[in-house]
Amino acid sequence: MDMDNHYLKNLVSRMSVEQKVGALLTLGFSGTVVKPHIRAAIEKYHCGGLRLTPHARTFGSYVDPRSGKTVVALSGGAGLKKELPAPLATAREYAAVLAGLQRLARARPLGIPLHFSFDQEGGTSADSFFEGVRFFPKPMGIRATGDPYLAYTSALAVARQARAIGFNWIHSPVLDINTEPRNPEIYTRAYSDRAEEVVEYASAACMGLAHGKLIATGKHFPGRGDSPVDAHFETPVITVDKATMLERELLPYRQLIERELLPSIMIAHSIFPAFDGEHIATVSKPILTGLLRETLGYEGVITTDSMTMGALATRYGVPNACALAVEAGADLVLMKAENNLVGETFDAIMGFVKNGKIPEKELDAKVYRVLNAKYNVGLFTDFRREDPEKVMKSRGIVGLSKSIARRSVGILRGKNIPLGGTEKILVVEQINKCPNTLSWHSGIFYEQCLRHAPCAEYLETEYTFDESDKQRVEAAAEGFNVIIITNFYIRGKLSNTAFLDDFCAKCQKAGKKVIIVTNTPYPLSVPAAAQDVLITYATSPDNIEAAAKALFGAAHPEAFYPIAWREEA
Repeated sequence: MDMDNHYLKNLVSRMSVEQKVGALLTLGFSGTVVKPHIRAAIEKYHCGGLRLTPHARTFGSYVDPRSGKTVVALSGGAGLKKELPAPLATAREYAAVLAGLQRLARARPLGIPLHFSFDQEGGTSADSFFEGVRFFPKPMGIRATGDPYLAYTSALAVARQARAIGFNWIHSPVLDINTEPRNPEIYTRAYSDRAEEVVEYASAACMGLAHGKLIATGKHFPGRGDSPVDAHFETPVITVDKATMLERELLPYRQLIERELLPSIMIAHSIFPAFDGEHIATVSKPILTGLLRETLGYEGVITTDSMTMGALATRYGVPNACALAVEAGADLVLMKAENNLVGETFDAIMGFVKNGKIPEKELDAKVYRVLNAKYNVGLFTDFRREDPEKVMKSRGIVGLSKSIARRSVGILRGKNIPLGGTEKILVVEQINKCPNTLSWHSGIFYEQCLRHAPCAEYLETEYTFDESDKQRVEAAAEGFNVIIITNFYIRGKLSNTAFLDDFCAKCQKAGKKVIIVTNTPYPLSVPAAAQDVLITYATSPDNIEAAAKALFGAAHPEAFYPIAWREEA
């Protein structure tokens, strides 16, 4: 690539090999308290950036939800006895934490700023989980509005809030085409199962992120949509033929690369026999260098996905996989585990550099690409920050959140929707992922239902029903003629759909109405026997409020059906 920024070129020339290797590392920072190992990541290992998870005290192990087996154990090294939420911080307090880390980074010999990366895809995929942050639906929910401009405005709103706190590198948008309805990992994280619609909405989102000075990341290259397997726990093999991959899965990448909308691209932890039948894409030179760099002409940053995910870690070992990825063509390694793997990963990449597997010229080009992405969003020069509390409360962002929530709620099946408020109603609600603040906590869906049905009663369950939950639900239903049940689906959790399929059939035989409130249009969360299904693509406060209004006829459900796939009659 051409290194035409003389400031950055000079900076790279002054870096030691250790500083260059460190610049390729995105390491993990869980929680809100800076511990010695975070300082070491910055000062000892010269890391280029941190992947932030403010709501958890430590990066968790990968446990297969089906078998309960720990696929990759990552709990060691933190000194913690028990998994608890991180100390709760306000957005303003967390902004001060990140500002302190940037001061630490700028005090390093060359003063290179950190990138702070995070997930904020929509729905429950949210690392900026602070009180007052306005959340938007998952990408498929944005598509369900029928308005690509809302992909732009919501992305800009995400960027404005994020940059005010200190985040600057987002792992979005998802460019996968979700052509497999059983896909347990991508599902509504994709905009659609139609490639041209993914292009349209993702392009708009990338423009919003760029205008908000947030580094966008298209993922998961070359495409994770056509798979019934979750790469967090095992290795997906994407058997789509080469011609289809080029025309369908790679269409968003081709077009967004041509439009210069992708400052970075994340690689899928999957095997793609159409391009390399032996290696997972993350460590595949034919895919990273051959397909992405040479065939598609991509010149931006190539980043890995989390290198501790089961698909990769169990096959290659984490430190070795990180080095192999850089050798294959990756510029950034995402290694979130906050334990001995940090030093082992640094040493493994250093070893590849010293033995010539990663030539110095290639190393310099990688570092330059990473620094250039930071430079282009002002990390070297713009240290000003808006007050995050003021940004989050701005009339435009609050109004946009409520408008998109209303437009992303729809009726999938509606025999008995809307409901009357005078019927004897039981609301069964899962304990859901939320920050547990006054505005967003377990039970807010029930509280919104009470606004329309003041005598409704409540039953709370685990996100995945245990046996006692199933018994409680069946027993409680005896006393009601309307049962509203949330059946939300999230990656990594077992679904309640099979139980609810039987439950709906039993209730209907007894003359009872069962309304399923869910967040996907797929069999993942839609029981076949359900006659009434309301869909909302987020469980955040504005979407929950809009869902309750639609359920009781206080608002008209406006969402379009966002995919080509239709369930069999």
